Amino acid sequence: MDKKGKIALLFTTRNCYQLFDNIFFKNTTQDFSNCHIFNIDMNSNKEQKDLAEKVFEKYNITNLPTDSEDKNIYSIQRDIELCNQHIDENDLDIDWILWCSHDGRLKSEDFLEQLQSKIDDNPRFNNEVGIIGFCDYGNIEEGKPCYGRGDLLEGLPETGKGWYQNLPEEYKKSEYFIVEGAHDNYVLVNRHLYKEHIVPDYNFILFTVWDEISAQFNLKNIASITIPSLEVVDLYREKSNFGLSRSLHADKSTHMDSWKDQKYVKWWIEKYKYPRGFSSYTPDKFPYDDSIYKNSIQEKLFNWHVDDGPKTLDDLREHS
Repeated sequence: MDKKGKIALLFTTRNCYQLFDNIFFKNTTQDFSNCHIFNIDMNSNKEQKDLAEKVFEKYNITNLPTDSEDKNIYSIQRDIELCNQHIDENDLDIDWILWCSHDGRLKSEDFLEQLQSKIDDNPRFNNEVGIIGFCDYGNIEEGKPCYGRGDLLEGLPETGKGWYQNLPEEYKKSEYFIVEGAHDNYVLVNRHLYKEHIVPDYNFILFTVWDEISAQFNLKNIASITIPSLEVVDLYREKSNFGLSRSLHADKSTHMDSWKDQKYVKWWIEKYKYPRGFSSYTPDKFPYDDSIYKNSIQEKLFNWHVDDGPKTLDDLREHS
């Protein structure tokens, strides 16, 4: 059967194939029969690659060919490039790539249908939105919703500490709203705008990589948004049952970034000139003199306040 879904899933995997069976597919009730599912292996060991073959067959996953000598394969930005390349070469009718964590679930049995309906009802998303995120439960605290990541929106550093959390009720009831960056467990990327506007920066591997992609889009006034009615659940607390640690504490057996050495913090500050999350940073002035931010979404966010309520694409255009 030809797959008609315009949203494809992408997993980027290193030595954690047991999580497909034991967390993601076990807990997700979505029917994926009409959806392409891609995987990129990041140099897993032989035992894991043997397990991977069983996973691919069971769940009808296409494992994309890679060059094991490609030193950038560990960066999600490189992996999106490779996925885009495969889609183009095979002339697949896919517009959006949903990057997925292995240790969580899509909460609704018709998550993808609801998501596609939102895109169909808002055709501007195809040309004006680069990233779509969702309401994520369990990442900060079990049962607590989080809607994105950011520091620039006035009032957010005090209430969210780098996250879109503890928001006024009107955010939760909105159809969608502008965020500085999407929550990074499940992220939908507009593959056409990605190809056109993103210059891959392989310094960003896992941590803050989606912040960096959103930041590039924001500089070009292409929005990142959250759809709060679409929910995902972070189940990282279950990973230890299958011999794995949370990404923050894992060694390089499951990914090639390091939370401890925080090189991504250095790269971020060098490139964007202000601290990004994981701190008590509270901006009291626009934190850079660089003219690249003039009329950008970053500048607009800085001049809004969290108590102003959810902002839409129309609000961005009013301030252009």
